[in-house]
Amino acid sequence: MTTLDPDTLERLRRQVPLRLDRRGEFFFEDDPVTHPNVRALFLRGLDCTPAGEPSLRVGEQWCYLQVEDCLLRVHRVLRGDDGAPRLHLDDGRDLPLDPATLWEEPGQGLRCSVPSQHSGRPLSVRFTNTALADLAPWLDDGDPVVLRLGDRRLPVPTRPPAA
Repeated sequence: MTTLDPDTLERLRRQVPLRLDRRGEFFFEDDPVTHPNVRALFLRGLDCTPAGEPSLRVGEQWCYLQVEDCLLRVHRVLRGDDGAPRLHLDDGRDLPLDPATLWEEPGQGLRCSVPSQHSGRPLSVRFTNTALADLAPWLDDGDPVVLRLGDRRLPVPTRPPAA
């Protein structure tokens, strides 16, 4: 087997024409990736490099990924056993909301971060309209919006949390 030098491998990883649009749909060049198993594989493989660039891992191989918005989406918010919100993500995971990562992007809506399944690095997550409606019982409208978790009232910032 031929081993590629690091510069060639980096160039090849950047040339893969794979894109994730704002709605969470994958495209190879201009063609949508429609097979449900391939889509699920890609969602599970989302990650970020140590420098924070979006990437996609399949097995031991990975490439860079063009992303129009966030890497993942929250489709539903459910009440956990402890009464706190749990996020149902489009990659199939159900995770507790980490309130320290929640923020409102002006004109775009709520987002947060969850750990990558591979590296544990934070991945950006956008709340869908349905998820926002599900989260409403924990939110108080105002300026700023406030997240209520038990007795705690946490203002939702309009800037991303410090990394």
